[in-house]
Amino acid sequence: MAQAKTRAELLTAVRSNLDESTASFWTDTELYNFLIRAKDKVWMEVTKLQENFFTRVLNSTGGSVTILGATYATSNLGITVGGSTLTLPGDFASLKSLEVITSDYEWVPFYPMDMSSPTFLALRADTTQRGPTVFYYDIYGLTTLLYTPLSNTALDTRLTYVYRPADMSASVDLDMPDPLYMAVEEYATTRAQLKDRDETSAVWQQMGNKTVVDCLNAMTRQNADPVFVRGAYEEW
Repeated sequence: MAQAKTRAELLTAVRSNLDESTASFWTDTELYNFLIRAKDKVWMEVTKLQENFFTRVLNSTGGSVTILGATYATSNLGITVGGSTLTLPGDFASLKSLEVITSDYEWVPFYPMDMSSPTFLALRADTTQRGPTVFYYDIYGLTTLLYTPLSNTALDTRLTYVYRPADMSASVDLDMPDPLYMAVEEYATTRAQLKDRDETSAVWQQMGNKTVVDCLNAMTRQNADPVFVRGAYEEW
């Protein structure tokens, strides 16, 4: 596996693209911010294809893990007796699956349901704790999963979800499948040239788009062609 690119390596590459090796028109801070936004741009383009590059699996029995620089207790994912919410990880973007892993209860399913639906509201209004046979859930806010009905049994779960990569820093490298780092450099160059009102920014954006497509084709994992808006000042 290729070594992850550091923030300093990405900065050097962008400066090379801009033909400004030493800070003059663009400060390092500006380019670092452009790199973060470019990372988010690549993440959006990849995840819209529903690829599994940015997928994480956590068990409620996994103890404590570090996510986005903060400690997260995976026990937050466990179904508790009489409980109705789970606290999801801070980097949560979207849910792939939620499964019960407690022995003899693996068959109990989770089904999505809008919390405003009559069925969900009726189940929420019932305070009876029942033997688990099915759970309905909805996600609100950034990291809260609301489920119903109430359970009379504690259960462990496995969460599979799409996560948001952490921003690069002096101690955090780019979390991106190799060689998608090239698209990050190209999109960051686009943003930098927009500041300079350089018309060639559109070329760098097109290069970034092509890099994403080429990388996904090379990995033979895509199930659809990504759709890009080609305008120099659009999607930014």
